[in-house]
Formats: sequence, C-alpha cells, structure tokens
Amino acid sequence: MFMRGYLFLALGILSLLSGQVSAADPSAWLPKEVNAVVRINSADLFQTPLAKKEGWVKKSAESFIEQESFIPPGTNQIVVGAELDLSDNLIARRKYSILVPDAGMSLEKLSPWLPGGIETLAGKKSAQFGNDGYVVDAGDGCWLTTSSASRQLMSRWLKNGPMPGGAHLSSYLRSALKTSPNSAQVVMAIDLQDNFSAGPILDELKNTGWFSNDFSAKNASEILESIHGATLSFTVGTERTGSIVIDFGRDATSLKPIIEKLVAGVMSRLGASSDDIDGWKWTIKEGKVTGAGSVSPGGIRQVLSLMDPPSITHAISASAAPAEATPEDKMAKTTLKYCKSVQVLLDDLRSTLNKSKDNQALYFERYGRKVDDLPKLNVDPAMLDFGLRISSSLRYQGQTERMHKINAGTRKEQTYSSYASNAYYGNVGPYNSGWNSYSSVEGPAVIGAEENQASKAVRFSEWKQIEDGLVAIRRAMTEKYKIEF
Repeated sequence: MFMRGYLFLALGILSLLSGQVSAADPSAWLPKEVNAVVRINSADLFQTPLAKKEGWVKKSAESFIEQESFIPPGTNQIVVGAELDLSDNLIARRKYSILVPDAGMSLEKLSPWLPGGIETLAGKKSAQFGNDGYVVDAGDGCWLTTSSASRQLMSRWLKNGPMPGGAHLSSYLRSALKTSPNSAQVVMAIDLQDNFSAGPILDELKNTGWFSNDFSAKNASEILESIHGATLSFTVGTERTGSIVIDFGRDATSLKPIIEKLVAGVMSRLGASSDDIDGWKWTIKEGKVTGAGSVSPGGIRQVLSLMDPPSITHAISASAAPAEATPEDKMAKTTLKYCKSVQVLLDDLRSTLNKSKDNQALYFERYGRKVDDLPKLNVDPAMLDFGLRISSSLRYQGQTERMHKINAGTRKEQTYSSYASNAYYGNVGPYNSGWNSYSSVEGPAVIGAEENQASKAVRFSEWKQIEDGLVAIRRAMTEKYKIEF
C-alpha cells in the first residue's frame, strides 16, 4: 500500500544493510536557506526489536520492488532540509534531500530503474528522475536529490559545496541535530526564531477564552514571541515513542495551565497534528517545554507530512515490470498502482480532516500536491486526467475554505443595519462551482455557522463528484485492461 506510514517510507531498502557507516556528514550539504530538517537513520531502524518482530525488512523490500518506497536500496541515512514559508502555513518553497548510501551502492546499480540513464552534471554522476527531479552522487558518500527540474539549481548546490558540521544551518538546527538523543532514529527540527510578533499573537489568544484576564494573555504572547524552535524525536525499540522539545527565549512556566491546548493549536497550525501528541504528558522547565508519549505509525507520518521529501520513487516508476511484459501489461500495472495510490491519499485526507478542525485548507492544498507528485510514466492518459481533476478539486476546496474564513472575519468586523447579500462566483475549480454567502445582523456565532455551512456545501458537492468519478474510472479501467481496479 502506497505510503503506509512514514517509517515505511524511510525503510525502502532492498536487502539487509551491511552496517557500514559513511564518514560523510549529510547535514553539511544543506543550504543556508533551510529552516527545517529531518534526519532518518534508516539502517538503525532495521536493528530494532519492533522492526524484526514486524518484518520491516521484508515489507520494505517488497515496497521498493513494487515502487512504493521512498528510499533506494542500500540507504543508511537520509537528511531532508526545507525552506518553509513561515508566513504562509509553512508551505515548503524548496526541499533538499541527501542520502547516505551503503558503501556498495552506486547509481550504476540503480540505472535499470532510471529510464534516462546516467549522465554528468558539474562533473558528477547524476540522473534525472520522474517529471521533476535529479539525483547526483556528490562523490563524498552522499547523494543529493531535489524535486526541482532545474539543472542550474543542482549545479549551484554542488558548487557551493558542503560545510563541515552543517555550518550553513542556523545555530538552532545545528544544535537540534547534535543534541537529540542518540537512540532517536527520526528527528525533525524547525527554526522559528524571530518569526512571531507578540501583537498578533495576543489578538489570537484573546479569542481563545483560555485566560481570565488580559494580563495573562499578554504575558503568554510575549513568551510565544520568544520561541526559538521545536524539535521532535521518534524512537523505535520494542515500541514506538516520541518526544518534542519547544525552546523559548524566556521562562515559559506560566504557560503550564494551557500548554496542552497551546501545543494542539500550534501543531494544527503547522498542519502536523496527531492524535498521539494530544495524549502526551508535558513538563516545563524554565525556557523548555517537553512532551513525550507513545506514537503510532500513522502519527509519525502525520507529523512528518510537513517535510515530505522529493520522492526518488519517480525514478523507478515503471521499470519493475518484467522485461517480457507487453506495453499494455506494463501500462495496466502502473495505472492500477496510480489508481490505488490516489485512493490511499483520499482515504488519508478524509481521516486527517475528521481529526483536525482547524487549518483544513492547508491539508487540501498539501494532498493536492501529493496527487500531482505521483509517478506518471506509463499511466493511462484517462487515469492521469482523473488525477488532475482530483488535485484541482482539492486545491479548489482549500481556496474555498480560506475564502469563507476571510469572509467570516470581514463580516464579524462590520456593523450592518440591514440585511445585505454578497455573492461570490468562482471559476477556479474543476467544476466551475459557485457559492453564496449572506451578511446579516446576527452575531459572530451565526456568521461563523453560515460561512461554515457554505464551505461544507462546496465540500459535499466536490467529494460526491470525486467519488462518482472514482467509480467511473475504475469501471472503465477494469473493462479496458481486464484486471480489477
């Protein structure tokens, strides 16, 4: 099953790793623009009792063979850096991924899964994969990958070269990668320093109802303004556990009465909320807020979805079919895989929306990009058209969600003496849908309910057409290829 938990994404290795450790420091390659990092020690994960008990090696090998894993064979570690737009729902403007392969692995060995073959870029062995991406052997034990199709971007990255100790990174990110517990196989850190202002934070906190007076809310806003960053660590032993450390520039003890609500709100704002984190225990010591608890595979995937790295799956999107397979057989297989991937993503989105009531527009946009990023080589054109309609619909629903929130906020700020009607008609969605919203003399609660109901009406209509379309395309593909879709 495509993307079955982020840990399986990190465990896409064809065989048991040799355990050799490369001297290369993948974080040294991350550019200075990066403000968030993920480090996954995939080799260590295979040695854990839980991995052996659940047969991760076999599952991940099958996942790679079926072109569903992220990591190519023989990968010991992966480090992902992202340039997040902290003012726009932490959308990743650019991502960089560095793989540390086993000493016996080479691009030549992966060449059967790289349709474009091996080429040279800035004097280094490289290969283009998918519609948008490169992988380059930097020659120091690291492979560099991006989701950008720009050879110039990759060439400049190579020419800038590595900086020992990750010196390009901010002091917070360097510290997070160095001081995280050695037993944590997965670490994610986000640098949030100097990004927030106490004024807007105070305005939001006053509307939460968490504080008995404005002084307490003002004190909390000043603490939140001083935030340096957050580091999440996930450890696998006999079970999965996680921890998060939020670092502030001043004493955060006074946040204790609201810390659980605050963390839940922040994680939802980041688009990385998880039921697991909601149940964690929290402590505060001076400027550090720490939480810890158990984690499910789905919980890890949800949290790390913020940093989905560029997928080298694109490089092997259609070449695992037997050599003797006819073109039609190959297209049938890859089209079926594409269809199942879309279904998994839609199911995943439904589950996420049911759990998270805030910032749902971000989830719609994120999953729209996930559908767009699915491997397209040798997929039936009709199925690709269906995928495009899905991603367009998800982005449209996200835009609708944002428009209704903006409209609700505007209406709440205005005073009306009479009933007025404002109609908005959008031609941005795949179905040219429109919607109406009405301004009235009712209070904020009624205004919020009206806008929410209008947003739900759009969502209901869009999802019905998605479901109807899925039934129709599965039937068409089943009849065409004589296999069950």
